[in-house]
Amino acid sequence: MSVIIICIVAFILQFTIDGFIELFALTPALFMEGYFWQLVTYMFLHGSTMHIFINMFVLLIFGPIVEHQLGWKKYLALFLVSGIGSALLHILLTGESHVLMLGFSGAGFGILTAYGLLFPKSIIIMFPGIPMPAILAVFVFAAIEFVFGVAGLEPGIANFGHLGGIITGLFFMLLLKRKKKRKRDFEFIWE
Repeated sequence: MSVIIICIVAFILQFTIDGFIELFALTPALFMEGYFWQLVTYMFLHGSTMHIFINMFVLLIFGPIVEHQLGWKKYLALFLVSGIGSALLHILLTGESHVLMLGFSGAGFGILTAYGLLFPKSIIIMFPGIPMPAILAVFVFAAIEFVFGVAGLEPGIANFGHLGGIITGLFFMLLLKRKKKRKRDFEFIWE
């Protein structure tokens, strides 16, 4: 819920303070010049009312369930790491541009990926009303974002950023699983 409040406040500020978007949205060229905070701050800004609404909707649907499973600290780490991974893959694949990137869609895709791994058989209704298991939906989203990114089918959408969120969310969850398994390997009982 804190993320939603931060996003709403940031959304208001970006339209009331001159230069706010330029300073806090991710501009790959500025990031390369040392504006490193933009790797985090860009996630809390949005390009339009529809953009913030869609991201909030995804967060409200999948966020509480994933947070309940992981705990708030790991959930917040997943959110931030997925958002940062989203930005880094976007920069890596699109280059050092002056085009602003904003929104937490990449982090949202990381949360969706975690949901798919935690509840693989849970049914998600995909647009335009196609039901499918959550884990399959994650792979469908990854394929769509890859194809759209390569083909440039959605100008103004950071498809590689979305893909970066999926990939980072996947690695985050795999590391959590491995860490949990390793802890079990060292359990013992006193006689």
